[in-house]
Amino acid sequence: MQNLMMLLLAAGSSTLCACTIQPQAQPQPSRHVSTIVIQQPRGEPGDFILCNDGRVLVFPVAHPKTCS
Repeated sequence: MQNLMMLLLAAGSSTLCACTIQPQAQPQPSRHVSTIVIQQPRGEPGDFILCNDGRVLVFPVAHPKTCS
């Protein structure tokens, strides 16, 4: 059992010495932070549409809107 422990210790230390230090990627600060705020219309149930250009249209259910 002691020979097995010595073998594992020797194998582990030889692989650690062969490793090279890899450069670490630095996180880039976010240049653009998007915040979507949806305000429900007062008194009526509302709905919303996410447009392809990034807009969010919020409207009462009785008066739907389109992205065009």
